[in-house]
Amino acid sequence: MKNDPTRLRLRDELRQLRRGNGNLSADRIAVSEELVNVIGMGSAEQAYATFIDMLKRYAIEPEGDIRAYLETCGVGLDGDTLNERLDAYAAVHFVDPRTALRRSDRGADKLATIFRDEILFNRPWGNIVLYQFGDLVNVSIALHIDPHAEYKPPVVWINDAELEGLAFEFKDTGAPTGYRRALEHIDGHELRRDKQWLFKIDVNWRMPVWPQWVLGAQLADNRLVVKLQTQRNFMTEATISWGGAVEATMPAVGESFRSFTTNGGGDQ
Repeated sequence: MKNDPTRLRLRDELRQLRRGNGNLSADRIAVSEELVNVIGMGSAEQAYATFIDMLKRYAIEPEGDIRAYLETCGVGLDGDTLNERLDAYAAVHFVDPRTALRRSDRGADKLATIFRDEILFNRPWGNIVLYQFGDLVNVSIALHIDPHAEYKPPVVWINDAELEGLAFEFKDTGAPTGYRRALEHIDGHELRRDKQWLFKIDVNWRMPVWPQWVLGAQLADNRLVVKLQTQRNFMTEATISWGGAVEATMPAVGESFRSFTTNGGGDQ
């Protein structure tokens, strides 16, 4: 993977980015096409947020290479030019500017590898699963975050009405990644057969670093379809609606939606 073309382009852009004037900003990053695509998902602002998150992760290593790169790039260290930032780094860390540059070069190489191979795993991620049986829908929402990550709670809407009182209390899971998990169950909502969407849930999780989502659904009634989507504005949405022509699929008045059976005998 050392000579992977994407990793090499990331490394070159990281070194070029370091030569920019002033503090690191989204505007400076915007011209770095590979960085914006890989760590910003097309957004310079999100790429900048990822850089800030990297500093928080590696600030605990005062003499570390990644911290050296970020500081000499203009994150948390003043200086209008690279040479000024190298001098400032040398003064703060009691080294000469050449040592500062060597650490920064190694940091650019390490960040290129992290961004190429690991960035998706370092992101917060959420899991939403819908379960339909009969007239009811149950939803589970699980959030996973690095214990050192900055956290902002999500906002959840059911059928366009905001839910209050969701705690999302994080607990250690013992997972090798060290991630913590918060789980909420939202149960007992009825399908609305007279609406365009029989059921809809929206989750807006506005984390500093965009989360990844894993979405799923289990429908007992095969006349229904579910649409799962994530959007660039931090919103994730799942909807249940009729499949095909409504007149052909809608149950008769008084008829329940289909549910699972316990004896393997098919739909009830």
